[in-house]
Order: sequence, then C-alpha cells, then structure tokens
Amino acid sequence: MTNIPYTHWAYFPDESSAQACARDLPDYVTRVRKAADDVEWLLLAGRDVAINHLVDRHEEVAAIVERHGGSYDGGESTYLAGQPVVDPTLTGE
Repeated sequence: MTNIPYTHWAYFPDESSAQACARDLPDYVTRVRKAADDVEWLLLAGRDVAINHLVDRHEEVAAIVERHGGSYDGGESTYLAGQPVVDPTLTGE
C-alpha cells in the first residue's frame, strides 16, 4: 500500500468554525487563514494517506467540514520533481 502526502481544502464563514473543525481533525496537520477572497476562512488539513483510501478520506473530511458549517473543496497531492511532497502551505516553506 502506497501512502502519499495529501491536503484537504475547506472554506468557512468565520474563523471560529474553521478552528473548531481543525480540532476535530486531530491526526491532520492543520492551518487556518483568511481565504483569498478576504471574506471566508480557509482550512488546510494534511496527512499521509494510502492511495487506495483517498475516497474514504474525502468522505470523512467532507462530513466533518459540513458538520461545522463549512464547504469542502476537495484535496490534492503536491509533487516536486515527480515525487509527492508535503504541501508547502502546511510547512510554511
């Protein structure tokens, strides 16, 4: 089973909802910041995921996001030189 670093994206109407959602994702590295529109709040949640469990993780994270009043925007894996790497937005690089 191959694992890859994977980052989920979700948008919230306020910071407190985004922070509450982040607390419900304890096994993820999370970051909360203002979204590009400067109105909503963006939650990034990343962790290594088994490729054959990506659909399950999407459903799991989407349900948690929706429970906190957010909008799940999917996820992605970041690649550098053809290799999956941790999303730089999570590491501050």
